[in-house]
Amino acid sequence: MAATSRTYRSIRGALSAACALAGVGGVATSRATEVETAILGYTEPNRVSALETALQARHDFGSGRLANFKVVYDALTGASASGAVPSAAVQTFTRPSGRGGYTTAPGETPLDNTFRDARVAVSGGTTLPLGRLSTVSAGLYGSGEHDYMSLGANASVSRDFDRRNRTLSAGLSFSRDTVTPEGGRPIPFAAMAPVGADQPRLAGDGSKDVADAMLGLVQVIDRATLVQVTYSLSRVTGYQTDPYKLVSVVDPTSGAPVDQLFEHRPDARTKHILFGRVKRHLPHGVADLSYRFMTDDWGLVSHTVELRDRVALGGGGKYLQPHLRWYRQSAADFYARWLLDGAALPDHATADYRLGEFGAWTFGLEHGRDLGRDHRLTARVEYYRQSGDGHPAGAPGDLASFDLFPVVDAWIFQVGYSFGS
Repeated sequence: MAATSRTYRSIRGALSAACALAGVGGVATSRATEVETAILGYTEPNRVSALETALQARHDFGSGRLANFKVVYDALTGASASGAVPSAAVQTFTRPSGRGGYTTAPGETPLDNTFRDARVAVSGGTTLPLGRLSTVSAGLYGSGEHDYMSLGANASVSRDFDRRNRTLSAGLSFSRDTVTPEGGRPIPFAAMAPVGADQPRLAGDGSKDVADAMLGLVQVIDRATLVQVTYSLSRVTGYQTDPYKLVSVVDPTSGAPVDQLFEHRPDARTKHILFGRVKRHLPHGVADLSYRFMTDDWGLVSHTVELRDRVALGGGGKYLQPHLRWYRQSAADFYARWLLDGAALPDHATADYRLGEFGAWTFGLEHGRDLGRDHRLTARVEYYRQSGDGHPAGAPGDLASFDLFPVVDAWIFQVGYSFGS
């Protein structure tokens, strides 16, 4: 899915301007208004599917004054992994609302096949000059779905140095997120109640605050090369437990599940992110190489290497852009694929594979072409593959024979159309 960025708007703007200045990355725009639209499809076979539509508009009022607006609608459906382990017997689970259930066949990963959601996100902002070499930007963001709402604001400032060959940026953002899960928030480590029975719940909704800070540098090395370095600090406090995820308690000898507990995550998280990028104009087009390092106090460490190589195809603005992405992350300190019956409960635990150790590859190809009179069409297809350790050491009994971290495959398709005047 497309990720929402709160703190990188100013650095992306600086990067785009520097690319145009250096002759890296194509055409310097002189349009007063530019509109971009896109439709994106995402599918994990036999799991989650999503359809997203987006519209973004940008207007240049002149004298360095800019305004932008974006609206996104996406709908998700399919089956989502609950975190519970497979079993040699048929398993029955209660749906989050408590009003129904679903079953999982022997040896299969438990998936809640009633996953449905729709989201609308709206954001907008403005950029104003502060003298000849500085700009300030500010924006607002809001999104809502049936059980989740997020409201946020951001501000940033940037300044050019060295005859506009160097740009320094700093930004701050803050958001308040509120979760109102179906049936209410379950009590951490409470056992999943049978269908129709009362499930112990926490009072009220869950909320969390997200504060981000960013420092960035964009440096023009020569007329063909651009370097970007960004450091980000993120602090999240409040309710961060996924109210729909379970952790299985299993028999230490047979490995058979004896209970299903709702997960529990810490209520504070601090992340440090370092990002570096090099863009270079080559005889055939533009190469874009980036690296991202993330570490946090939950014990996660991740590395992301990404390469895009845009190849010009003669006139008409036509190009092909292969895309390669490699990702690797360690597990959170409290990640536990199962808990043993009779053992003391830990302070926190989750079996959500997104917080486990895994690696992923993305392979993609994008094609674009000008349609004349400032109109452009793009199309992109990508394949994503994620894998982890499906047979971890120490798995008791039957669990040793099951795949506890199935490979996740996904396809992404996107068509975009932009125009300006």
